[in-house]
Amino acid sequence: MRFISQVDSLAFYLLIFSLPFGKSIFVPILFVWLCVVFFSYFINRDYSFRWVRGLLSLSVVFYLLQLVGLATSNNLGGGLFDMQLKLSLLLLPILYPHWRESYRQSKQKFLIFFASGCAAATILYLGYAIFRSCNLVNGSWIWQSHIPATGGNFFLNAEFSYLIHPSYLALYILVAILIIGFELRRWRSIRPAVKFALIFDTLLLLASIVLLQSRAGIFGFGLLSFVWILYLVFAKRRYILGVGVFFVLMGLTILVFTKFNRLSNTAKSLENTIDFGFNNQSKEDATATRIWIWKSAFSIIKEHPVWGVGTGDVRDELQKQYEIRGMTTSAQLRHNAHNQYLETWLGTGIFGLLALLAMLFVPLWVGVKKGDWLVVGFLSLCSVSFMFESMLNTIAGVGFFAIFYTILVSRLTDSQKQSVLSSQRG
Repeated sequence: MRFISQVDSLAFYLLIFSLPFGKSIFVPILFVWLCVVFFSYFINRDYSFRWVRGLLSLSVVFYLLQLVGLATSNNLGGGLFDMQLKLSLLLLPILYPHWRESYRQSKQKFLIFFASGCAAATILYLGYAIFRSCNLVNGSWIWQSHIPATGGNFFLNAEFSYLIHPSYLALYILVAILIIGFELRRWRSIRPAVKFALIFDTLLLLASIVLLQSRAGIFGFGLLSFVWILYLVFAKRRYILGVGVFFVLMGLTILVFTKFNRLSNTAKSLENTIDFGFNNQSKEDATATRIWIWKSAFSIIKEHPVWGVGTGDVRDELQKQYEIRGMTTSAQLRHNAHNQYLETWLGTGIFGLLALLAMLFVPLWVGVKKGDWLVVGFLSLCSVSFMFESMLNTIAGVGFFAIFYTILVSRLTDSQKQSVLSSQRG
């Protein structure tokens, strides 16, 4: 019995480490872990539904509302596929054995293991970019990181993170930086070798944020940095350090926006969108296209504000709007809403949106009250990312969210349970 518990714990370590390496590696390990942990309950006979009460049940309620949306869908195949994608939102909170000692004592190690996985993935992506940039021509090695056919670069954006979408990897890395930041709070008690590893990992992850050129990632990093400066200045009263960090970040921001085309083009794109995009939805500009996708979503929501169009009919209804508005590229690629709040409102109506908001902001509020700033940071980053991506409609997004939501929110649940036990003993 002890052996099977050790196996499922080891599988979870591999699962959380594999996240930054993409779904082709992550999904098989997730399936193995689910099978092993499910089998372990039959062996150990230690499962109880009472552990899923409270904050973790918010994820289950959100998933069940998607099931209600499936019942109202005309496109049953599309709805079933969406339910399959979101299945980890149901299974992780129900099956994650956070009451077992092997999991309860390893929560911090799980987080460090994830940060190590992000660093390892970054090294892999850098190594592969270097490999693709080195070409043997007429017996001589030539360095060519530029891609003439597409105008891209092996070290930037999707070419760099070839196994996973850059926006999702950027979010992973921001959470990893957040985890390392909390480890650095006990700097004086950390061994020198561990200090070196943490500094190296942090610099590596910061460099990858720049190379990924994810607009949501840069915005999220700016949010984290702003909060950190406020913490240094107002909480710790380290004014010189706070001002120094501010100028370093300003210099980094200027460097990023002047040296990398994608982000400087985004700034120009915003300006062009204000001038032309609102009146010309057929523009192929990425920023204008996203704004018109959101306008298309709102047009559908106005007609179905309460119940939505059904879980399986979201893409079909958006497709109709794209064709009406002449949005050729979006119609060809069948774009989603590029906003999780709108995507959920479209599919399950106002009740689904309220469930999503409760799933995010109720634990965030509890985290603020209890001073669990890791929970607050994670949910804040996800809340921002949900504004730019339909994260819960891809396995890379929903798998990551379900795992970390379960780990971190269960910490709040455990602390609540300990408080109840303490009061009963008193």
